[in-house]
This record gives sequence, structure tokens and C-alpha cells, in this order.
Amino acid sequence: MKNIVKIRAILSSSLLITFIVTLFTGLGLYLSPSGRIAREINWSFLGFDKLQLENIHTLFGFIMSGLIIIHLFINYKIFLSEIKSLFKK
Repeated sequence: MKNIVKIRAILSSSLLITFIVTLFTGLGLYLSPSGRIAREINWSFLGFDKLQLENIHTLFGFIMSGLIIIHLFINYKIFLSEIKSLFKK
């Protein structure tokens, strides 16, 4: 039982970290100028250029997707219980 609690804690912490990184890189990409302009003016956000932000954002998006799948797998009983209670009259 203690192991599953540790796994859930690690999983939740990992999801939080990947969410924060994805949020900030997404914000940077939203605020960035077009690719050509960004290159010409050497634009950066938090020390990363647009290409680096895109790569980090993509990588952490995939990591977060995998962690979400693991999270749903580990917590499927709770998830099913919540879904059932949602549709109960």
C-alpha cells in the first residue's frame, strides 16, 4: 500500500512539473513572433529561442501524455466510480 502511495506522489509531482514546463513554453510560443522575424532579431523567451521552445514543448507534451495514461491506469477504479456517480439519478 505504501508503494502505491509513493508511485502516486511521484506521478502527481511529475505531472505538475511537466504541466508547468509545457505551460511556460506554450506561453513563450504564443508570444513569439513568426519564425523568420524571431531568427532575424534573435528573439528568446526565458533564454530559449523559438526552435528550442518548440522542441521542449513537444517533448514535454509527449511526456505529459504518457504520464496521464499511467495516471488513468493507476486510478481507474476511482475514475470509474466518479463516472458512475456522475450518471446516477
